[in-house]
Amino acid sequence: MKKILIIILTMALTLSFITGCSNEDTKGPSNDIPSSTETGNDDSTNNTEITVDDILNAIKAAYGENYLPNMEIDPELLEMEFGLTPDMYEAVKAELPMISTHADRVVIVKATEGRVDDVEAALITAKENKVNDTFQYPMNLPKINATKIVRNGDFVCFLMVGAINENMDANEEEAKQFAEDEVEKGVNAFNSLFK
Repeated sequence: MKKILIIILTMALTLSFITGCSNEDTKGPSNDIPSSTETGNDDSTNNTEITVDDILNAIKAAYGENYLPNMEIDPELLEMEFGLTPDMYEAVKAELPMISTHADRVVIVKATEGRVDDVEAALITAKENKVNDTFQYPMNLPKINATKIVRNGDFVCFLMVGAINENMDANEEEAKQFAEDEVEKGVNAFNSLFK
C-alpha cells in the first residue's frame, strides 16, 4: 500500500512540475523593453528580446537552491491575490512554494500596452495587503516587509523571495536586514537584464 501511495504522490508532483514548466506566455511573446528603476518607469532602453521567462530564469539563477517557489500561480489566484486580470498583461510568470508556510511569491508581468501603471499599482496594493495581513506566520514578516516591486518599461516584477533565515536568534533588525539583502538579489537579477 505504501508503494502505491509513493507512486501516486510521485506522479502527482511530476505532473505539477511539468504543468508549471509548460505554461509559456499567457498572451504571446514579449517585446519593447526599456530601462529599469525600482517602482519607476524610465523608458530609455529598447530591448525587444527579453521575455518573462528570461527574467524568471535570471531570478532563479540568482537564488539557486534558495529559490523556494516551485508551483505556478494560476490566473484565478493571480487575480484574487494580486489584482491582475488577463486584460492587464500580455505575458506573465508567477510562482509560489508548494509548502504554504513559506510566503515567497515571484510575479513577472509584461503589461498590455497602456496598462503598465495599472499593473504596478495592483502589485503595490498586493504588497500592502500582505504587510497588513495579521494572519501571517511571524517568521515570514521580515520577508513580507522586504518585498520589492521593480519596473522596467512594460515589465513589472513582484519579489517576495529569498533564503530562509536559519539564525533563530536574530533580533528584529538583523532579520530585517537579512530579508532585505535576500530580496535585493532578485532586484539585481531583474535590473541586470536591462543594462
